[in-house]
Amino acid sequence: MRRYTLLTLLTAAVLAALTGLVGVAPASATTTREARMIAKINYARAAHGLPALHVSRDLTAAARTHSSSMASSSLLFHSSTLTSLCCYRLIAENVGEGGTLSIVHSAFMNSAPHRANILNARIGQVGVGVVAAGGELWITEVFRQHS
Repeated sequence: MRRYTLLTLLTAAVLAALTGLVGVAPASATTTREARMIAKINYARAAHGLPALHVSRDLTAAARTHSSSMASSSLLFHSSTLTSLCCYRLIAENVGEGGTLSIVHSAFMNSAPHRANILNARIGQVGVGVVAAGGELWITEVFRQHS
């Protein structure tokens, strides 16, 4: 019974945290797929006792641009322009491609460097870009510790 109560409380806390995402950015600024990926990121963080990340418009724009570049070239690669983004102490990026958001998120969580980006306690902001092309989702996650 005690385990059930703890699980119920944890689930309620996670749902409350995810509900807060709705107010982070206007609906026009985040697509449904991007919002779902951000929810997956913040769910993983909550499960590890970390606060939810705030959505940043400039990181979202950079992530979308990069995902579009990967999709149009059908190549998975890291961005060479992250250092041009403003005002950071730490910046990191995850890039992935797959048939569903869950597949890509699972791959990130099963990869030590990608998981480290998602679960970095110093990170406070995120931008996610998801582009569908050729039956695949091309995903970029940009993380930032603001200066």
